[in-house]
Amino acid sequence: MAEGLEVEWIRADAAEFVSSRTYDGAYCLCEGAFGLLSSRDHPLGHDRAILAGVHAALRPGGRLLLNCLNGMRQLRAYSPEVVAAGRFDPVNLTECGDMEFDTPEGRRAVPVRERGYVPTELRLLMTVAGFEVEALWGGTAGLPFRRAPELDEMELMVLGVKGSA
Repeated sequence: MAEGLEVEWIRADAAEFVSSRTYDGAYCLCEGAFGLLSSRDHPLGHDRAILAGVHAALRPGGRLLLNCLNGMRQLRAYSPEVVAAGRFDPVNLTECGDMEFDTPEGRRAVPVRERGYVPTELRLLMTVAGFEVEALWGGTAGLPFRRAPELDEMELMVLGVKGSA
């Protein structure tokens, strides 16, 4: 690349990821893994495992940039009726529903759970995983970058740094 960067794209189950190499940085954007749960995943255990795997794969000083659903928006958006219908779990800040997509055999739907975080909780989870939180911003695509989170935006973005060991 013109900038002298080397990029390695890795396809793996992020909650079970183990690397034999170390890296300068990692990205987890657009709910690519963090916060995206199967019906069997523990809402915090899954994301703690992802952060532990990324932390282990980074060199000291390596950075992780990730985004997740904004739990503040979730709490403000969902009514008691939505909770009673099982489409939102306010205890775990988890949205529940079906994701539909087209396949060669026709339209298919799979159940999906997606976890949101409030900023203090996201900061704590990153710290427990060994990251120093360098910044926490609003992370919704199309809105200005590097600014305080807004209550009703879709996503948060956090930049964590692995300390020197």
